[in-house]
Amino acid sequence: MKPKGHKFLFTYLHRSAEAQSLEIQTDGGVLHRFKYLNQVPLNESNQEVTVNVLHYQEIQPGTKRNPNPKPKTFTWVTDLPLEAGTLMKIMNAGRARWKIENETFNTLKNQGYHFEHNFGHGHQHLSTVFGLLMMLAFLMDQIELRCDGLFKDAFDKMERLKYLREQIRTMVREFVLESWEFLYLAIAKGYQASIQIDSS
Repeated sequence: MKPKGHKFLFTYLHRSAEAQSLEIQTDGGVLHRFKYLNQVPLNESNQEVTVNVLHYQEIQPGTKRNPNPKPKTFTWVTDLPLEAGTLMKIMNAGRARWKIENETFNTLKNQGYHFEHNFGHGHQHLSTVFGLLMMLAFLMDQIELRCDGLFKDAFDKMERLKYLREQIRTMVREFVLESWEFLYLAIAKGYQASIQIDSS
């Protein structure tokens, strides 16, 4: 949750005399600074709706190149009760979830799955079908990246799934290939060493 879009909520947190603060220094000199408050009104219009708010800063120790590193700031709202003993766990879970969601949505939007496309055309359930097919394609790519060494080698060579798909389309149009294994090997190792054209 971004403070700019929820000014009432975060102003309430920072001005409240009941808000609590905690600093924890972990191995390596990383400073974790928390400010938190339970039962905060969500916004000015709906003050009966309350949430628990956590404002967190991570401050890395200085180095010769960067003696005063800029803190990383994260904020969350939750229905989990916030107390000193649970702050690190909730922060770690929040950051892990954000990382997974951010990487997944970034991949779906920018790696050729067209997640940003409006699938609202068609009748009845067409947009749902398109959305499910997109997620199925994403799942299959994740399985191949995890389980198929040649696919991963081809992906590493092309660096992005979008580019890998373009390369696969090009090669399937231009060459007669023996198998998917042959195709991935050709992309990963180079055309000259791997591709043979069937002249029959």
